[in-house]
Amino acid sequence: MKNSFIVLAGLVIVGVLLSNMFLYQVRYDQVAVRTTFDKADESSIQDAPGLKWRWPWPVNKVTLYPRRLQLLEDKIEELQTADGKSVIVRTYLTWRIVDPLKFYVTLKDPSEAGRQLSSRLREVRGLISTRRFDELVNVDRSKLKLAEIETEATRMLDAALEQSGYGIQVESVGIHKIILPESTTEKVFETMIASRERLAENALQEGQAQASAIKSEAASARDRILAFAERRAQAIKAQGDREASVQYQSFAKNEDFAIFLRKVDALKKMLDHNTTFVLSADSLGILDWFNKAPGQQSPGQARPAPAPGR
Repeated sequence: MKNSFIVLAGLVIVGVLLSNMFLYQVRYDQVAVRTTFDKADESSIQDAPGLKWRWPWPVNKVTLYPRRLQLLEDKIEELQTADGKSVIVRTYLTWRIVDPLKFYVTLKDPSEAGRQLSSRLREVRGLISTRRFDELVNVDRSKLKLAEIETEATRMLDAALEQSGYGIQVESVGIHKIILPESTTEKVFETMIASRERLAENALQEGQAQASAIKSEAASARDRILAFAERRAQAIKAQGDREASVQYQSFAKNEDFAIFLRKVDALKKMLDHNTTFVLSADSLGILDWFNKAPGQQSPGQARPAPAPGR
């Protein structure tokens, strides 16, 4: 029984070793290059996932490459912008293997691909030096040109790699981080303060202009209203004068009666608030104004002198 177990274990071990020698596995996110005596052709590419057959080395050799997107981050480097300011930039790129056969023939190892891409990324990063500082760092997002720089860098790098025949493709180039040196930071703060002061001055001038416009509009409206009121008052006064002239013509026919009516109106106004008059006996003659008949001469009024010769 014990010998049978040993034999079974030995068979299992031998089976594992043989399967490792004659079989290999390709995962769904991998592609394999199976060379024959270290030579590769189109038939060497095995991109279907699963277990594959091979002859042991040195007949066949299998190299597995990832299909997934790979990330490469470059070192931090200080650059000069087009307007003479310093920035510390860290860039990155994403890439993938699109032609495993070309990749195997030219580079073979992903680490070698990383070195080639880093070298070319430093060359493309010179695009940053052609831009002004305010196109890299700005509180106004509409003035930033980072997206344009990344798009142009991706296009240039992808074109260069296509000519090299490495079998890889750059998906994107990006700016991971921008750091300002201390000297540049002080200048940036000074520029920002000056910019804010200009904005405040512009806002103040704009407010003053709007206030002047409002005042001018209000003064114009006031003048129009006063002119209208003046014209209206003149029209009312003219209408009153016309109506008064009619009354004056009526009063001119009997002046004494008109005076009598005015005195009655005056007494009504004076006696409207429970006013008490204390008059002497001599002053009672004022009542004769109210007792005389219309057209009768008032007491004390001088009679006309007789004609001469009578």
